[in-house]
Amino acid sequence: MKRISIIISLSVFYISCNNSKTTHGDSLRVAKLEKIEIPAGDTLNIDLVDLKAKGLLINTQVVTVNDDPVYHKTKKFNALPLKELLEKFSSIENLNAANTKVVFECEDGYKPEMPLEKLLSAKAFLAVSDVDAPEGREWEQILKDGHAMKAEPFYLIYAGVSPKDGDFKWPYNLVKIHFAPLNENDAMLVPKDATAMTGYNLFKKHCQTCHAINKIGGKMGPELNFPKSVIEYWKIEDLKAFIQNPASYRNDVKMPTLGIKPTEVTEILKYLEYMSKHKI
Repeated sequence: MKRISIIISLSVFYISCNNSKTTHGDSLRVAKLEKIEIPAGDTLNIDLVDLKAKGLLINTQVVTVNDDPVYHKTKKFNALPLKELLEKFSSIENLNAANTKVVFECEDGYKPEMPLEKLLSAKAFLAVSDVDAPEGREWEQILKDGHAMKAEPFYLIYAGVSPKDGDFKWPYNLVKIHFAPLNENDAMLVPKDATAMTGYNLFKKHCQTCHAINKIGGKMGPELNFPKSVIEYWKIEDLKAFIQNPASYRNDVKMPTLGIKPTEVTEILKYLEYMSKHKI
């Protein structure tokens, strides 16, 4: 493949990272990277598993997270400041945070994303192991809705961020970090019908991390629109009830109860109905 030298001439990006006791680079500084060679057409990916295999994710510090939203208790992790990691291993010199999103790719198909500008407003760390793990293990097991899940290989954590702030993503089982234009998939997913916009915004907030529409989104749960829309083979009333309480329909279901209100479910179904007429 032809290789090209890429420099993205956008505004400089920043992250301030520290742990609960010691400040690490609170004064924001410019990220300076050498120009690198990457294959033509390649995206802005950081393969965390590959970096670990090469012995590049070292010199960690202990970071304490009070009221961890995944473990639901105070936790300590061996972690790296995310800003330093991005500066060292990203293929960009400058990034316009206002026009960029970060997509977190997890081994289990979970695929949350958030505006880079939001990420930069916090003190973020990449946890590479769990200080509180049982002897002989790198991580304590996660128990979620009765299911045992693994945090490894990596977990994105924050210092000083409330677990109740849903705008911040805490992906565990993390393997890659991907940068993309903020409105990358708007043409494929944003409805042109204003009556479906509320449902789109709710779907993006609650559903897209696990489910894809037209092959765009998470892979933890099933694709909902292609080749056949979920509303074409589910009874609408059952679908409404399932979204609100999945465990009432399926034993040992992995989909959690998300606390979506009945009126919000109705809006989401309006969006799914719209998208059923706009397949790839």
